[in-house]
Amino acid sequence: MSGSNHRLQQTQAQVDEVVDIMRVNVDKVLERDQKLSDLDDRADALQAGASQFETSAAKLKRKYWWKNCKMWAILIAVVLIIIVIIIIWSLS
Repeated sequence: MSGSNHRLQQTQAQVDEVVDIMRVNVDKVLERDQKLSDLDDRADALQAGASQFETSAAKLKRKYWWKNCKMWAILIAVVLIIIVIIIIWSLS
């Protein structure tokens, strides 16, 4: 009986060891799930920030495009005025 009792204790010890390992594995899986959830939240926040940045960049690009157009219009107007003044001055 002591041989079968010893074998039963060995088997129980192995089962206890496997149960402990499985508990550790379950804890690791739960921790991993939490980390993945946090990472997903951070990715969503980054995506929202990227979308906002893209919108702001497009508005800024349009703003400076119009400023550039105004600058070229003023420059062309000044050059035309100078040409007209030179033509009028040379004709008189």
